[in-house]
Amino acid sequence: MGAPIRRLLRGSSRISPELAAEVRTDPAWMYPWSLSRGVVTPVLDSELPSIHATRAELIEGPVRDALADAGREATALDLACNEGWFSHRLLDWGAARVVGVDIRGANIRRAELVREHFGIARERLELVQGDAYELQPERYGAFDVVLLLGLVYHVENPMGLIRLASALTRSLCVIESQLTRQTDPIVHGWGTSEQWVTADGSFAARIESDSEGNPLASATGVLSLIPNRAALEEMARLAGFTNVEFAQPEARHNPQYVAGDRAVLLARRTPN
Repeated sequence: MGAPIRRLLRGSSRISPELAAEVRTDPAWMYPWSLSRGVVTPVLDSELPSIHATRAELIEGPVRDALADAGREATALDLACNEGWFSHRLLDWGAARVVGVDIRGANIRRAELVREHFGIARERLELVQGDAYELQPERYGAFDVVLLLGLVYHVENPMGLIRLASALTRSLCVIESQLTRQTDPIVHGWGTSEQWVTADGSFAARIESDSEGNPLASATGVLSLIPNRAALEEMARLAGFTNVEFAQPEARHNPQYVAGDRAVLLARRTPN
């Protein structure tokens, strides 16, 4: 499924020396950027193009609709934007202005080089290096669309992250996450001896210590909490989203989404 991505991205015929050097620099890239004829950035994992293409196909329609409803001045926020591939898609899909945030300086450097290569004005695509948790809704205001792709399962406080995303969302928040296969309720004690209750939502705990050597891992080295499907939906509802639904993959999509090991949650807020 990498071909559709490469067709979407066609750079100019000239690549700056800085970008050319970055293409040759380790680690490999998250996205297969097509920078010019015959020049495509190498990716970290062979499955990544399929994952990116599936994400794009599942979210493009709802995102386009939300941005169109917002009008000509629609805004979008891309949390954990990495090299900015989905930030570019947000512009393509109707956003007048996009803010991309990533904690890794190396990712922002690449995103800036790609932004310059494609001739996108900084006023349309603002790139910020920083921790998503430190974003202040009072400073940035609300965005018509917020993307939260591939981050929830890399943090110790996923509920806090989704609450923050909710505070920054005016209309639609797209939450994509790895999921556990836990479907049976979890039995646990709740304050009284010999009495137990059950919970549909649950998490797997995974230590991510290789934050420096593995660009696909957490950037800070944490105990990541990976939700099951029920927990992800419950978190979104508790965070204040009034309409929550899972995007439905098709058989042709990446196998992780088809099997339910990953999912895209469309979380909407009712306008005030």
